[in-house]
Amino acid sequence: MIPELSLGLRPPEIAQRGYQLIYRITGNSDPFYKAKVTANHAALALYSDLKEVIASSEEPLLTACKLAITGNSIDLAPNFNLSDMDVIVNTALTSPLVINDYQQFRSSISNSQHILYLGDNAGEIVFDRLLIEELHQVKELEIDFVVRERPIINDATLDDAMTVGMDKVARIISSGSDAPATILSQCSSEMLKLYYSADVIVAKGQGNYESLDEE
Repeated sequence: MIPELSLGLRPPEIAQRGYQLIYRITGNSDPFYKAKVTANHAALALYSDLKEVIASSEEPLLTACKLAITGNSIDLAPNFNLSDMDVIVNTALTSPLVINDYQQFRSSISNSQHILYLGDNAGEIVFDRLLIEELHQVKELEIDFVVRERPIINDATLDDAMTVGMDKVARIISSGSDAPATILSQCSSEMLKLYYSADVIVAKGQGNYESLDEE
C-alpha cells in the first residue's frame, strides 16, 4: 500500500488508510476498544476532584483550559501511562502556559453564540467536558462536540462521548469520517455547515492540527 500513497497526503490520511488495512486483515474493527474504556473510566474517576479544583480557582475558565490541554496527553501513541495522570494534571495546574492566548480566547468566547469543539481521544474528552461546562458559565452558548464516525485508533466516537456524559453539556455530532483528524473533504454536509458557520472552533490534538493548520 505504501508505494501507492501520494506524498501530498497528510499524516492522518496515511494513518487512516493504514489502520483500515489492519482492520480488514485482522477482522477487528475496533482493536483499541478496551484501552478506550479504561481511559474513559480513569479520567472519569478524576472528574469530581477536578470539578472542585476548577470551582475553587481564581480563574475557573483558565484552569479548565489548562486541564483540557493536559487531557491531550492521554494518548496511546506516545506510550502514555494512565498511572501518570495525577502527576500530569498537577504539573499542568502549577505551570504557566508557554503560549498564552487566554485573554484573546476569552474575548472570542464572549463575542460568540456557537462553538464547534472538535474532539480527539477517549479519556481526554472528560477534560473537554470540564472546559465546555465552564464555557457555559461564561455565557449562554450553543456548543457542538464532534466525534469520529467509526472507531479509529483511540479517537473518541459517539459511544465514548456518551459514556463520559458529553451529551449533558453539548450536542454530539459525527464528523462523517473515520479519519483520526478533521479532513474537510471527508466530512458530512452537516459537519461542514457547522464548521463554516461557527463563531469559534476549538480543535484538539495533533491530528486536527495536521489536517486543519492550513484551513
